[in-house]
Amino acid sequence: MQKNLATRPVQMFGLVDGAASPDSIQPLLEQSGAPFVSVYEGLPEEQAGAASLFLVRIDNPQASWARELDAIDLHTPCLVLVWSRVDLPELASHLRAFLFADIGDGVTAMVRYFDPRNTGVVLRVWGEQLSNLFMAPLEQIGYRGRHEQWLTSRNRSRETGRTSRSVVIELAQQDVDVLTEHAEPDELMASLTDLGHIDEVRPYRERFLDLEPRYKRAIGWGLVEARDRLGYCEYSYRYGIGFDTNAAVRDALDARRRNADTFENAMNSVPVRVWRAMKRELPAQPSMTV
Repeated sequence: MQKNLATRPVQMFGLVDGAASPDSIQPLLEQSGAPFVSVYEGLPEEQAGAASLFLVRIDNPQASWARELDAIDLHTPCLVLVWSRVDLPELASHLRAFLFADIGDGVTAMVRYFDPRNTGVVLRVWGEQLSNLFMAPLEQIGYRGRHEQWLTSRNRSRETGRTSRSVVIELAQQDVDVLTEHAEPDELMASLTDLGHIDEVRPYRERFLDLEPRYKRAIGWGLVEARDRLGYCEYSYRYGIGFDTNAAVRDALDARRRNADTFENAMNSVPVRVWRAMKRELPAQPSMTV
């Protein structure tokens, strides 16, 4: 099989997370005329419909539909590029085999390696053996996610061309923690967007770069719980990224750390006049909720 496979041309595919933009992605693929399938085919997740995971062949990356898909990915990361000599149905079957992992206590969870924000960290968490098994029928994969430029991972597997139909994946709690920690800023950004603090019209990377220093400052204050980090970031949008340089706020955050209190309780201890003063000093920003 590998011998025959070597004579086939390398084809380019897009692994597309329809859930990122259900109203746009599936109709775009249907109108493209390009062959595509649902990677969820045969699974309960297939009921997701337009929010399914799709694999589409990209014969011409400059086609209007492919450029539109690229634009969607810039705004809402949804696209992982795959180069392979394997045909579409067989490749979809291989990718399907890596969707789920045992995370302990009999619990099975989906591993979102197809989310371009997660692809790199998932490959690292999987480890060399499993990553090589995943990459075996692939020449390389490309993903952008939070990054400005495309990142690529090449096939270093000795099992070149081998496809998998069933794979046992087990993740230790430490692995789950790594994946959860990596995804947390993106999840907080989604919440902050829903709350009206982040303008969702802006490109994803631009929004992420605006959030990232706020998120890091939250960690720097010793905030561990996701709700506390979210609260901190929300205040940084409401009162300005330097709100924690105010003496009263700084004292409240220091006291919170000593007393292991919540962020909300700490901020409630700050006098109302301090918040009013900070609001008055903010420049006018129509897209921000204050």
